[in-house]
Amino acid sequence: MQVQMSDFIPFLSWIRTYNRRHIKADLLAGLTVAVVAVPQCMAYALIAGLPVHYGLYAAIVPAIIGSLWGSSAQLITGPTTAISLVVLSSLVRLAPTGSEHYIELAFFLALMVGVIQIAMGVARLGSLLNFVSHSVILGFTAGAAVLIGFKQIPNLLGLKLEKTSVFVETLVQIANHVHETHLITFALGLGTVAVIISLRKVRPSWPGTLIALVVIGGVVALFKLDAQGVAVVGAIPRSLPPFHFPDIHGLEIEVDIADLAPGALAIAILGLMEAVSIAKSIAGQTHQRLNVNQEFIGQGLSNMAASLFSGYAGSGSFTRSAVNFSSGGKTPMSGVFSGITVAVLVLLAAPLAAKLPVAALAGVLMVVAYQMIQTEDIKRAIRATRSDAAVLMVTFLSTLFLHLEFAVYVGVLLSIGLHLAETAHPRIHSSVPDLKTGRMVGTARGRICCQMDIVTVEGAVFFGSVTFVLEDLERRLRNHPRMANLLIRLHQANILDASGIHALEVLLDEIRGRDGGLYFAGLKPKIFQVFKNSGLLREVGETHFRTTTGSAIRQAMRESFCPAICAACEYVVFVECPELKQGNWEVLGEGVRPRKCEGQEKEKQSTENKR
Repeated sequence: MQVQMSDFIPFLSWIRTYNRRHIKADLLAGLTVAVVAVPQCMAYALIAGLPVHYGLYAAIVPAIIGSLWGSSAQLITGPTTAISLVVLSSLVRLAPTGSEHYIELAFFLALMVGVIQIAMGVARLGSLLNFVSHSVILGFTAGAAVLIGFKQIPNLLGLKLEKTSVFVETLVQIANHVHETHLITFALGLGTVAVIISLRKVRPSWPGTLIALVVIGGVVALFKLDAQGVAVVGAIPRSLPPFHFPDIHGLEIEVDIADLAPGALAIAILGLMEAVSIAKSIAGQTHQRLNVNQEFIGQGLSNMAASLFSGYAGSGSFTRSAVNFSSGGKTPMSGVFSGITVAVLVLLAAPLAAKLPVAALAGVLMVVAYQMIQTEDIKRAIRATRSDAAVLMVTFLSTLFLHLEFAVYVGVLLSIGLHLAETAHPRIHSSVPDLKTGRMVGTARGRICCQMDIVTVEGAVFFGSVTFVLEDLERRLRNHPRMANLLIRLHQANILDASGIHALEVLLDEIRGRDGGLYFAGLKPKIFQVFKNSGLLREVGETHFRTTTGSAIRQAMRESFCPAICAACEYVVFVECPELKQGNWEVLGEGVRPRKCEGQEKEKQSTENKR
């Protein structure tokens, strides 16, 4: 396999052909995304328990790296609500929020997340996400929305409560201190929500969130409300994200890696699920071909960049990616322009955020939390199947009442477990050829050949399903003790492994004990290769493998059918049956003679004498 430079620097494949007509569209989209990103990322940093400027830093270099090394043309990487919440849940037990140690842990956590995601991309594990139901994301997002909404109530009311990641503790603290509500702070928070909602109805194309923050911040500065007890963001450093390698020696690294590992893995998985689902959603409209493994690497490098440039872990943002797409972003350069614009805004406008009330950011997050609950998608998932409903509800409740990193694991494992449970029970049913058309149809009651059952297996025959398959086929043989032959149709089987081969060997011994034959029809090339590689093809006999069911039936008749049983059988299952009942075996071919089956004839005669 030839390795090209674009395998390591993927943007080389499109940057060389980048033309001027895309610059205007990408630049406009990038500016629009940046206007949305600034207030969002400041608010998300509060969720993560970090000073607001770290949210801004996480929207600069990580956004640029994610766009250049990712696969999607419109995906915007940076802080997100769900990831910010898991960051808080992972770190709040290890250090006080906002402290120097907490910030260093956040940097190191992002580094761990990036390494895990890159490793998954290099190992080409992108297909694993296909086994995780979308209901996991829906349930987790809905749960995260509820948590975010309730966790912002103290900031909205002006209450100073102890940070906790436990939902019930948050509710108890709010109930115990609600009488301490700071009315001015509460009014500012409600005012922020009112401005955002009003502008979305009256002027939906305007940056309502940014306008609301500017208006409310202006009110605080004009009336000096910070001197009356209103908590404000305070001064934001007027600088580009400083390069900073996480202070490993100051972190008690052995202890902290063990403590951070569950959260890092959960963030890595959740972040990839978010990013890939958003990228696929947009690609469905743009018809872009995605490389999921490359997106894994892009997200990993983005999180490593966040760690090294004073940010924290993030993922693909649904809101900012949607804004980028709707604003006309054509290539990943729109994400690059977005990151550069945020950096410029930090340099020019950082001092203006000093009077921004924390309650205003809480109001922004209240609106975001409400929008996170995708009501229609949730209803559709609940109505679709019981499995989808179970995964959604369990993930939702786990998000509320377990540590968030474990809620991710619960949802993912339940989703995979239900999928495996379904694949472990392939559909197995008997069929017979229609006497008029020859097409295989379900067996009518009692209409089954006395000498051979024709069984269709729809699904995988692998270690997870082999017990079910073997027990089903053995039960069929037990129910027909005089039936000596079995034809297994594998037209709709895509997987056969060593465990499946072993089960078929057990079945072969049972069939041979009855002096009969085991036949197969409709094997796909890779399934046939497994038979060949395992030696079972030679053991069963190459003549027992046929491409069509009809030819397999006729081969079984020639080799393994007993004339006495055919003559006494009360059913007409095959078009050849009338001739075989009369002893005319040449209907199967010139010169064909029936096989000798003395053991079966004696057993048949003995059974009839007893009657």
